[in-house]
Amino acid sequence: MRLSVAVAALLVGAVVLVERHSAAPPVVPIVAPAPLPQPTAPSRPWTPSQIRRLRGTLAHAFAPAVAGATHWSLCVMSARGNVLFAVHARTGVKPASVTKLVVATTALDLLGGSYRYHTLLVSSGSPDASGTLPGDLWLVGSGDPSLRSTDLAAGVRRLRRQNVRRVVGGVVVDATAFTGPEINPFWNPQDANEDYQAPISAISLDGDTVEFDVRGTTPGALADVRENPWSGALHAMGSIVTVAAGDDPSVIVAALASPNHFAVSGAVPAGATDKEWVPVHGMAHYAGAVLTQLLREQGVTTAVGPGVGAAPASRVVLWDHPSAPLRDLERHMLYISDNHYAEQLLRTLGLAAGGTGDDARGLAAERADLARRGVPLSGLRLVDGSGLSEADRLSSLTIATILVRALEMPQERGFYDLLPQGGRSGTLEGYAFTSALGRVRAKTGHLTGVSSLAGYVVSRHHGIVAFAFMIDGSPGDPDGAMVHAVDGIAEL
Repeated sequence: MRLSVAVAALLVGAVVLVERHSAAPPVVPIVAPAPLPQPTAPSRPWTPSQIRRLRGTLAHAFAPAVAGATHWSLCVMSARGNVLFAVHARTGVKPASVTKLVVATTALDLLGGSYRYHTLLVSSGSPDASGTLPGDLWLVGSGDPSLRSTDLAAGVRRLRRQNVRRVVGGVVVDATAFTGPEINPFWNPQDANEDYQAPISAISLDGDTVEFDVRGTTPGALADVRENPWSGALHAMGSIVTVAAGDDPSVIVAALASPNHFAVSGAVPAGATDKEWVPVHGMAHYAGAVLTQLLREQGVTTAVGPGVGAAPASRVVLWDHPSAPLRDLERHMLYISDNHYAEQLLRTLGLAAGGTGDDARGLAAERADLARRGVPLSGLRLVDGSGLSEADRLSSLTIATILVRALEMPQERGFYDLLPQGGRSGTLEGYAFTSALGRVRAKTGHLTGVSSLAGYVVSRHHGIVAFAFMIDGSPGDPDGAMVHAVDGIAEL
């Protein structure tokens, strides 16, 4: 598909520092080869003098970062739950992506680490001898955040092996497992074009984004622009030119005011391919269009276009696609700080707790589970699962207690081994730890003006220590202060 229509007015948003960067591809869950056990380093009780030394070390580390900051909440706890250091520990501050620890621990506790989502293709009956499927072909979603269009393609190939050649009706998508708006009303509307603010739907596909592949042709000619997957449900306008090989690409794909309408512009070098990912809206309709196109490509015809509705209770299951286990989904979520996974999990909690997959029930399930496990709720006010909203509030005492409670849970329901390793993996890869290098596992959090870090560090003499650091509005270097603080803990 080549595009050369005049560009309409763009809906351009401000850049916000978040933990899943724009133009990043949806990725499959990160699967560890084997669970990593919690460390078994010798643990000595903390003496009063050692606690005073710890507090002095941390006060010195944080002094430059909290000077002039708007709000901060800092807490360090021993693995036994004793508070070793606390400054405004009960104060709720903006947590950013550290919020994901709340949905992670609640989901593991309520659903279990082996929980899997199931996406189905169903019909009212089996295909007849001619390969005709009666009625409609239903795509039934359960909220799987990891479902890819390649998975649907595998489902279509399964239908072909079952001799399906024609659908009397059409594709109908059942996304009734979740309710509520696709976009959380507390999110910043200026981020509407960013892949880290993708819609929420019971039928999630490719992280609810679409990939634009832009390939340079001959210098001076139009570039080749293709949607992946092709659906026919999206509309793109504008043009991208090809420039000399070796030049820098400057491709822009921006959402217009109308949903699923995009303007493309910029340039790409000859012979190069630039990939951009942007959110798609109306996921049920979009997924239906994608599935219909995949059927056509495999020679399966439908009589009518795709639709949306609830699948019949009496049905024949033609394809059942299970997700990876919840622990693998959460490892992915925590390693790269995937907002979409967190939001899908939140509504899944609502569905599991009360039969309604919406944010309100998911948030209520989180609060009830934390309270049951004795986690302090002071300062807690959450409106989403990912921490994208600036309306979220969490205290460091809440997060530190969650971390300690997770250590007390069976391996399958804890998340020590699901967190990235400091200086070596995930969002912690670029953190310059020294004493704590290889001995810290933590979750990062960033929004504009917000820095957070929470997790575990193995201290030299006292075993595992849980920490939660959140600083809002610091004019200094809060990330550097947190690294310094964690290194200080590791040395004790």
